[in-house]
Amino acid sequence: MGYKKVCLTCKLSFNQSLNIGSDAVYTCANCGNSMHLLTHRFRPPRKDDSKGWEVVDFLITNGFYYQHIFKIENDILTNVYEDYPVKLAEAKEFVEKYKEQSIK
Repeated sequence: MGYKKVCLTCKLSFNQSLNIGSDAVYTCANCGNSMHLLTHRFRPPRKDDSKGWEVVDFLITNGFYYQHIFKIENDILTNVYEDYPVKLAEAKEFVEKYKEQSIK
């Protein structure tokens, strides 16, 4: 299993093999900005889907790097994984509901 390097500026995603213990910083070859390392579960929106990329940016900014998030039902944490939202309004609710599971 690998990761994906993601440039939010260029809206690009590249596969990256796992390198345990690496402190590597990834720079976008296109624009020179830092890239984010997301889990292999991340499915990038189409490059022309600006709203989809806005959601991705919002989630990353709030500590959600497409890691597993455990669903909360009736105020109880379950062992079922929650799906990531695709719309900004849903993402705002998701971040509020699952803020304890964010990567700080």
